[in-house]
Amino acid sequence: MTLIRPMKPADFPAIQRLVIQLINAVESPPPRAITETQMENVLEYVSANPEIYLTLVAEDENQVVGLLSLVFYRVWFHPGGTALITELIVDEQFRGKGIGANLIEEAVKAARARGMDEIEVGTERENSGAQRFYRRCGFDDEYVLLSKEFE
Repeated sequence: MTLIRPMKPADFPAIQRLVIQLINAVESPPPRAITETQMENVLEYVSANPEIYLTLVAEDENQVVGLLSLVFYRVWFHPGGTALITELIVDEQFRGKGIGANLIEEAVKAARARGMDEIEVGTERENSGAQRFYRRCGFDDEYVLLSKEFE
């Protein structure tokens, strides 16, 4: 049985492993490096701002096997607020077992508990597998998200 729960600081090594899997999955070779210091800085910032950030983990037999990160924000168009899924990764060895869907379900509950009007997610245009997964979880193509990365 998989347990979905908020991240704890002790989960940090597992989170690092999952983030590396995510980077390798979405970036064409060679993937960019992410340092432990960068990861620790994110952990510190996210932990200090729980009103904005929530990281959920999926735990199977005392092992963290999935991660979902949420950002909560308010905008004029949705005054109740929007929850944005910024990262979702399930360990390669545990995919196809409903863990990702369980993480989404808990994210929706968390967003509703905070009074949010909606939950959104973006993925790479080429990642048709992720798009199919999100559609199965009830997401639709409401808008196009454009991005500009800084060097």
